[in-house]
Amino acid sequence: MIGCPSKTKGLYVRWVGLKAELECFHGSWDRVVSCQPIDCGFPDQSHVYHAIFSCPWGTTFGKQCSFTCGSPAILQGDSDRLVCLEDGLWSLPEAYCKIECPEVPSISDAKLLTADCLASGHDVGSVCRYKCNPGFYVLGSLKKKIRRKHFKIECLEGGQWEETGCEPISCPAPPDLFQGMYTCTNGLYYDTVCTLQCSDTTKNIEIRCTKDGEWTAEFVMCPNLQGSCSAPPDLNSVEYSCDHGMAVGAECYPICIMAVDLDLHDPVVLPNGTTVKSLKHWMVPKKVQSIVCTGMMKWYPDPQHIHCIQSCEPFGGDGWCDTINNRAYCQYDGGDCCPSTLSTRKVIQFGADCTQDECTCRDPDAEENKSKAKHLEGGGTQ
Repeated sequence: MIGCPSKTKGLYVRWVGLKAELECFHGSWDRVVSCQPIDCGFPDQSHVYHAIFSCPWGTTFGKQCSFTCGSPAILQGDSDRLVCLEDGLWSLPEAYCKIECPEVPSISDAKLLTADCLASGHDVGSVCRYKCNPGFYVLGSLKKKIRRKHFKIECLEGGQWEETGCEPISCPAPPDLFQGMYTCTNGLYYDTVCTLQCSDTTKNIEIRCTKDGEWTAEFVMCPNLQGSCSAPPDLNSVEYSCDHGMAVGAECYPICIMAVDLDLHDPVVLPNGTTVKSLKHWMVPKKVQSIVCTGMMKWYPDPQHIHCIQSCEPFGGDGWCDTINNRAYCQYDGGDCCPSTLSTRKVIQFGADCTQDECTCRDPDAEENKSKAKHLEGGGTQ
């Protein structure tokens, strides 16, 4: 009788749980059987959200993996370990990672209205309410001409509070006629006190900006003020028309005189030290309609800072990238030079003399440039 080597117990092939039964045929077993350890695999976020796992002993049956909570999550519970069970699954965790926001921020010029927010440990979704102090309104509401004083911030899923705040209301700038004649304690913002200095009076005039954005009094020219401005000099290809004289309060009108080309030009104020050639595409110089003779007997704006730049052509937003308009002063040609701001997503260059730089997508608000900015902020190379 031919016998089989005794490798396992059992005479019939049958799988029961983790056991196998073999059958002997003609002196040999019908199959080769080997036992492999149960492996639960490396645990992922589905086991414990916001956790960082460590398995130095492996992931097979009986082995343990520990975990820590990734910032800003905090461990809740006593046991930070999982055990690989005989069914190939990890044991249920006895702890978890909970994301909380830190202490509620102290927002300047605002009062916290929610008393519970003074405690530490705030769950995601918690809301704290504030009210802006007198003279201050919710950030951004003044631009929309809706003065809001109450706002709330929420604890976000990343463990940080929403960012917002209060901004002061401001009063309108005094007429250019008073340039150089007054000083203010806090610019033109709420509660600032502007002092109008008159040489012919014993007491200076003080005007305050109220919480409603209005001055407590009008800016009135100093009494008995006499004198006039000298004729404005013709500089930087600009000459002036002064049809109403040059006394205090009189206005003169700048005119660009360009002998080189026939293109239209605008008189603008450039920062000190900036010339037409050094003007960058992202700069937005202010166009000058007129200059005024102030109470200091000086012209404002100063004619020395007034230059002539090429006017914008009336083709913005027509689907063609015009190099002359591809600058902030011309609203970047109405979006015609960036694929993301075009409905066709295709930039069509106008003019054969378009250089590579002039035709590039320059608009900082375009999606292409926002993506580049995020990449650089994240440590990317330029």
